[in-house]
Amino acid sequence: MSGNEGEDIGPDVALQYGEITEDDLGLVADDIQQLVVAPTDWTISVLVDLLRKRKIDLQPNYQRRVAWDEPKMSRFIESLFMRLPVPQIVLAEMRPGVFAVIDGKQRINSLARFCLDDQAPLRLSGCEYRADLNVKTYDDLQVDPAMEPSVDAFQNHTVRTVVIKNWKSDSLLYLLFLRLNQNSVTLSPQELRRALYPGKFMDWLDDKTAQSAAMASVFKKVPDFRMRDMEVATRALGFKRFADLYAGNMKKFLNDTSKRLSENFDDQLGQLEDDWMQFEGGMSLASDIFGDNAFKSRQDGKYQRSPNRAVIDIMAYYFADPAVRAAIHDNERVAIRTAFENLCDRNAKFLQALQTSTKTTKATSQRFHDWGDALRDIIGGVVVEFPLARNS
Repeated sequence: MSGNEGEDIGPDVALQYGEITEDDLGLVADDIQQLVVAPTDWTISVLVDLLRKRKIDLQPNYQRRVAWDEPKMSRFIESLFMRLPVPQIVLAEMRPGVFAVIDGKQRINSLARFCLDDQAPLRLSGCEYRADLNVKTYDDLQVDPAMEPSVDAFQNHTVRTVVIKNWKSDSLLYLLFLRLNQNSVTLSPQELRRALYPGKFMDWLDDKTAQSAAMASVFKKVPDFRMRDMEVATRALGFKRFADLYAGNMKKFLNDTSKRLSENFDDQLGQLEDDWMQFEGGMSLASDIFGDNAFKSRQDGKYQRSPNRAVIDIMAYYFADPAVRAAIHDNERVAIRTAFENLCDRNAKFLQALQTSTKTTKATSQRFHDWGDALRDIIGGVVVEFPLARNS
């Protein structure tokens, strides 16, 4: 993963998330030396049993965010029936006997869908070399005497599984995550965050983003299988609640936000529901004002092709305030759009704070204060001051 803060998140652009780099982790050699890496060969039966007992955490409603379509799942299952080697699975032991998936999530999802899903079981399709598997479910195969040898071979097939134990800091898991993905399409770190901080808050956020009109205005499809919608929402909630605590490390900020909102979740639920309603209202207003260019940065006098999460941050922060929304008259919407365009076109520091080195406290303060000042010039003092200190 590059150290460049690529901020574009649109579906037409490579996912250059740039949220976490190894420089953010703060690890020393002693941290890594304590890590225990336990390679093993687990059979499909063992993996399925762990999934059945919920010892491998797929999270509730895991099928919402499955990246593989049914033909790809089917080819993976066919490979197992053919006893072909498949890429390893990497798990982190969260507590004795309970694991989170660090690498191999789609393979684990495919197993769960094929072997355990009673509601929408995977019916195999597109199996080229084992055509006898096509249109069959796992239950179909298990009750067919002619398929008994194949089912036995499938259940006893081994998959190389690496279990990470004795990790003292989640930064170690992020390091592993980064190294595993450095030569492939980068996954959103929110997937790992979802695994590291399971519970009512993450389940609530998953539900909200999956049904969100705001997220649908940013992403072509929700829920987003890389959980980028959940990351965008966590940023919005974090800046609304804890902006004064932001210290330039986005990974730590989002982790801390997730922890804080998970603690005593039931007591916070009422406020979170209100925060979410205001977030949806703010995102809707931004879409109304900017149209197809909502949440996009500008360069060389033109809007960029895809949404930019730093732009989402500032739009969501100010427009989520009901007092701000109430103060904006219809005849001021053009002025607001023009003010943003002028900032991008004429203020190099503002543009830099949207597009490069965006996670520093200086850049964060720059873009929030500049946009807040621009809004204040149009609608007056109802626009609150962003909590981070202004740059000197």
